[in-house]
Amino acid sequence: MLLTLLGLTLLAAHPTIPPTTCESVNGKTACGYSCQRSADDVRCASTPYGTCGMFHGEVYCFDPPLAAIHHPPDEGLRPECKAIGNEAACGFNCLVTQGKVACARTPYGVCREHFGELTCWDPPESTLHELGAETPRPTCLTASTAIACGYDCNNNRTEVKCAATPRGRCEKDDFRLQCFDPPSLLQCAHTQPPDPAEVRKPKHKRREEKPAETGQAAR
Repeated sequence: MLLTLLGLTLLAAHPTIPPTTCESVNGKTACGYSCQRSADDVRCASTPYGTCGMFHGEVYCFDPPLAAIHHPPDEGLRPECKAIGNEAACGFNCLVTQGKVACARTPYGVCREHFGELTCWDPPESTLHELGAETPRPTCLTASTAIACGYDCNNNRTEVKCAATPRGRCEKDDFRLQCFDPPSLLQCAHTQPPDPAEVRKPKHKRREEKPAETGQAAR
């Protein structure tokens, strides 16, 4: 029984990181994950949490920031690549419209179109460390040709401002906009990355590792 608990603890402490692969084309070699190659180019994601896509002979790769990797959303961490015409982008919550494409850097970000331009915005990494999957979805607000995204957005006729964090506030006083964000007091330290295969899954399908982690902390 003791050996079984020790084995579970070691598995929880050391997630299964898949080996890298290498691809070559026309004398060019790239190593990493989710590698894609075209007739004259090859690229790979730097981490097993990233992805690559190929459109019109061009290869595009993307890796999520560490905060998103350690705090995946309940629906799973699944970046994507999309393209329209000669434009392509990789990330999360991608928006394709007006002949353009753009993606957020984290699954908690948003992308919006305004006057033919695409704007993407992501909460700061300190917010993801603090709230994780409970991070509220930011919104975007417009004023004339201006657009801003974030939290508690407010606008006047020509200007719009948003707080950068869910606890922030934006007030309008005599048509002047003022925003304030309290600092994050959380110190978040991660010792091991999560299992790449697990973070892609929805939360209800992920392997439960808390008992092993609890047992490790008790010793």
